[in-house]
Amino acid sequence: MKKRNHLILALTAMLLAVLLLLTGCGENKEKAPEAPAEQATEAPAEEPKDTGAETEKGLLRTAVRYDITTMDVAKTTDDYMIPMNVFDRLFETRAVDGDARVVPSLCTEYKVSEDGLTYDFTLREGVVFSNGNPLTASDVQYTFERLLILANQNTDIPLEVAGGQDVMDRKAETLSGFSVTDDTHFSVTLNAPNAGFLAELSSPAMSVVDKESMTDGFGTEPAAMIGTGPYTVTEWVTNDHYTLVYNDKYWGTEPTVKKVLVRVISDANTQNLMFKNGELDMIDLAKQDSAIVESQYKAAGERIVSVPNVGLTFLALNEDNEFLKDVKVRKAIGMALDVDTLIAALYNGDAARENGVIPSGVWAHNDHLEGFAYDPEGAKSLLKEAGYEEGQITFELSVDSTSADTIQLVAQNISQMLDKAGIKANVKNYDHAAWLDLRSSGKMAAFIARWGMDYNDPANIMYTFFGTAENTLHRSLNYPDAEIIARVAAAPAIVDDEARKAEYQALEKKLIQEDAAWIPLYTDLHLFCLGSRVESFTPQWAGFSDFYAIDVVLKN
Repeated sequence: MKKRNHLILALTAMLLAVLLLLTGCGENKEKAPEAPAEQATEAPAEEPKDTGAETEKGLLRTAVRYDITTMDVAKTTDDYMIPMNVFDRLFETRAVDGDARVVPSLCTEYKVSEDGLTYDFTLREGVVFSNGNPLTASDVQYTFERLLILANQNTDIPLEVAGGQDVMDRKAETLSGFSVTDDTHFSVTLNAPNAGFLAELSSPAMSVVDKESMTDGFGTEPAAMIGTGPYTVTEWVTNDHYTLVYNDKYWGTEPTVKKVLVRVISDANTQNLMFKNGELDMIDLAKQDSAIVESQYKAAGERIVSVPNVGLTFLALNEDNEFLKDVKVRKAIGMALDVDTLIAALYNGDAARENGVIPSGVWAHNDHLEGFAYDPEGAKSLLKEAGYEEGQITFELSVDSTSADTIQLVAQNISQMLDKAGIKANVKNYDHAAWLDLRSSGKMAAFIARWGMDYNDPANIMYTFFGTAENTLHRSLNYPDAEIIARVAAAPAIVDDEARKAEYQALEKKLIQEDAAWIPLYTDLHLFCLGSRVESFTPQWAGFSDFYAIDVVLKN
C-alpha cells in the first residue's frame, strides 16, 4: 500500500446536483418554552401539536415516521441521526465537488506503513467533549474496545484491529493492535491490510465517545450522550420527539441551526399537512406517497433537494429454504420480475435499475454487469426444468412494517409478478422487532430490504452480507459457498486498487449471475423539500434520511 500523507482521500461516488426550485412554504410564529435534559420518557400516541416554538431563532423543525430505539451506535445499525450530530469520527465522508470524499475530522494527520498494516494518527488539538473533558487518544481506543466488549452491533471494523477477536471473546481487556503514544498520537495495527480502512473510520458506527463520562444510561439518557460534535441531545420523549441543541464547546464552524426539533409523526399525510401549514421547515419526501410528491411538490414548484440513495433495494432469498436452495428457482425468480415496470409505476422516474451487489456511486461498481432479463416464459421453463409444477413453489415474503410505503407496494407487486410465473410468494408484515428477530435467526425465507452505504467501499455491503458464514446466516441468506465467502473476507487486504476492483467485480458476477444469491432491484433518488425558513440543505452523501444539521443553512 502506498503511503497517504494527504488529508483528503477521493472516492468515486456519483451525487446528483441539488435541485433548488423557487417556491417556499409558510410558517407559524408562536413560541414554546425549552424543556430540560432528561431521560427518554413515554408519551401517549396522539395527534401532533404545534409546540409554538416557530419564532425561536435558529430552530429547525422536522419529522420522522418512527422513533429511534437507541442513541448508542453499539446497539443499532439504523438509528444514526443523534450519533451523527452529537459525536464526531476520526474522518467524515462528505460530498465535495460532486464526489464523496473522506475528509479529516478529529484526525488531522496520518501515515500508513509500507506493508499497509499500521496507521499512525494525530488528533486535532484543543478538542473537548460537551462536558469540557479533553479528547484524548485513550478515548479513541475505548471507542474501539467498547464496540467489541458489548459485542452487539458494528463490531466488524474494530475486529480488523490486531487482538480484536480476543477482546470480543473476553480473552483480553485491550486491543494489542492499538498503541497510545500520548494524548494526541496513537497507532492502529490491523490483522491484514485494508485499503478501505479510512473510509470505514468515517462510518457513524465509529463515533468517538468519552471514556471518562461513560455511564449505564448511555444510549437512553440524553444527559449521558457526551460527544465532541456540534450538538447535544437535551430531551427524548419516546414516540413524540427529541431535541438537539448547539454545543457551544464545538471545535468547528458554528452552524446557523442552533436547535433541532425532530417530531415523531407516524402518519405521512399528517407530516404533509404540517409542512404545508408551516409547522415543519423540512420534509423527507421518501416517506410520502409518490403521487403526492408528483402532484403537490414537483408540479407545484416546491424547493426540492435531491440526492441519490447510495445503496440498493434487493430481494433476499434464503438458500436453506426447501425451494430457494435450488439455483434454477432463484434464477427463475429473477427472470419473472419486471423491474423496469416496477420502477416506472412506483417511482415516477426517481429510481434506476441495479444489477449487482455493489451499488451505483460506490467505488468498484460495475456499469457493465448484466442482470436478470425479464422473461416470464423463460422463468416458467426453468422451473419446469427444475422439476416443479405451476403453483408448487410457495414461500413467505416477509416485510418490515416500518418500511416505507413504497417498499410495501414493491412487495405486493413482486408477489403478483411471481404468481404469473407460477410461484406463490405470500406477503406477510411483521413489526420491526419481530422482523429483525426472524431475519437474524436465519429462517426468514425471503424479504425485501434496502441497504444504504455507511462508507464508500464495497466491503461495506459485500462483507456485511457475504463476508462470513455468520453474516449470511444472520441476514437469512445462508449462502453456502465457503470459498467465495473466504474471498469476500480477503478482498479488503488487496493493496493494489485495480486488482481489488477486479476481485470485487468477479465476486459480484459469481454471486449474481451464477448463484443468484439475491435479486438486485433498484436504487432511488432521495427527495427533501425545504420550507421558507431554510436557505439551503446538503443531504448526507449516501442519501440517508438522517442528516447533519450543520448542513442546513437557515435564513437570517
